[in-house]
Amino acid sequence: MTISLTKDEVDFLKQLAAAGPRGRTISGAKSREGLSRLVKVGYVKDQAGALDVVVFVITDFGRRALENPEG
Repeated sequence: MTISLTKDEVDFLKQLAAAGPRGRTISGAKSREGLSRLVKVGYVKDQAGALDVVVFVITDFGRRALENPEG
């Protein structure tokens, strides 16, 4: 399944790609809501960090989607 990405989603994927295999946290409820769609389609995976921390990591599928953001 491929989807058309919004500008914010492309920005999130770029940030996660730059973060490498360890991923990164992204703060803010609005940001997490935006990432939920990327997690749902498999472009990003989320991992539990410390108590209230979620670490997001781009998947290979997400890297391919970043090459063609229009779907």
